[in-house]
Amino acid sequence: MVQTCERKSMIERRNQDEPRVLSFAQEALWYVHQLVPSSPVYNVAFFSRLRGDLNVPALEEALSAVVHRHETLRTVFLVSQGAPTPFPLKRRRVELKQTDLRDVPEPQREADLKRLVEIESARPFDLSRDLMLRPFLFRIAEQEYVFLHVAPHIVFEGGSLNVLYRDLAAFYDQLVSGREPYLPDLPFEYSDFALWQRMYLQGRRLETLNKYWKEQLRDTAVLDLPVDFTRPGIHTQRGSRYRFAMPPELMPAANATFGKVGTTSFRGLFAAFAAFLYCYTGSTDICVSSPFTPVWYPKAPDLIGFFVNTTAVRVDLSGLPPFSTLLARVERAVRRAMTHCDLPYSKVVELVHPMRDPSRMPLTQVNFRAPGQPNPALQLSGISGTPAEIVDNGSSKFDLALEVESSAGQICQFEYCTDLFKPDTIHQMEKDFKSLLAALITQLETPMNEVQAVREIRRRVGSRPAILTR
Repeated sequence: MVQTCERKSMIERRNQDEPRVLSFAQEALWYVHQLVPSSPVYNVAFFSRLRGDLNVPALEEALSAVVHRHETLRTVFLVSQGAPTPFPLKRRRVELKQTDLRDVPEPQREADLKRLVEIESARPFDLSRDLMLRPFLFRIAEQEYVFLHVAPHIVFEGGSLNVLYRDLAAFYDQLVSGREPYLPDLPFEYSDFALWQRMYLQGRRLETLNKYWKEQLRDTAVLDLPVDFTRPGIHTQRGSRYRFAMPPELMPAANATFGKVGTTSFRGLFAAFAAFLYCYTGSTDICVSSPFTPVWYPKAPDLIGFFVNTTAVRVDLSGLPPFSTLLARVERAVRRAMTHCDLPYSKVVELVHPMRDPSRMPLTQVNFRAPGQPNPALQLSGISGTPAEIVDNGSSKFDLALEVESSAGQICQFEYCTDLFKPDTIHQMEKDFKSLLAALITQLETPMNEVQAVREIRRRVGSRPAILTR
């Protein structure tokens, strides 16, 4: 789940004479893009399967209407006076690139589809000239399609998916019924938010944030996971995704336990992941990042844009306490992180100034996510759609990341660096996390080092031969 930290404040449309600026998160990604412009790491790509009598021209026109509505999708990033500056383009017609696979023999069709989806998802964006949304339609049967859309993370995040599908469905339904596409004007644009953010993060608020993160992340230890290969001198971000599902009875039981002790699914699963990382590293000082979204204004969810902020959460496992105690510690740690989550991660890194190591991400090498529900499906008039699936674009920002869909646990994944881990190791991690979670929720008051699942994982991982990690 992308957690939210509430902080009410008004965002209004900027005056026409006020400059357009990038948000802090956009600025950080822009500089990363300049270093590796051909990397697909920050491409955000989703696909959904559609079934029915699809009106393709209406879908293409609806996409153009969405891009016109959301300024950020038609914004390019140019250099002005030595600094990156956003420039929205005027109305741009979207081209829905179409590929017909109906003549491909069925055994080969899915393989061709997978290959084409991966190729398009990994194609880099030129942020200085490209439209920020690339849609594709693959026809695989008479009334069966795969709809793929790719956007750079600088303008799009997972939370934007709901807005994109909602607005796209509204415009499509209007068009197929013979009406002009229309939605009420947005109260403000992403550029208004970016300007507000820069005005807000200064003075006393900035002093408070700086003080908190300096103290919280002082002497943060590197989390050394046992790896299968010698760590490369430079973090290449080559990676893969390993998808799995939880046993059908596990997540309901876990959520019931979390509810009884007064915590949320996200925080309970976060605590279990912290215990998992102790099992694999032996460290009781665990720092994990997670995407948090500050809720600055109620209308922000109506916008497509990059709002999420990677936030570090430091968890203390000293004394190897019972899981009930660890849950309470995580509850406090997450609450404090949420209260201070509006300082961008890039600014936190600058502030804490950890020793730089080009082979690792700074501050945190591990990430955790727990969405409350599966991704939405594109609900078009007369069309049935499957929930959107993120495309594996062959990259990983972190050494290791875990995502657990917290409602039923049916859509989970490890994202991992393939320069560090073999697929068999990740498969073992899946089994270990499942067994550990099942044990912890049934032994709330047992000290962690007395839980059999913990002891077994520590014994097995500790007996592995050491790999040179530089």
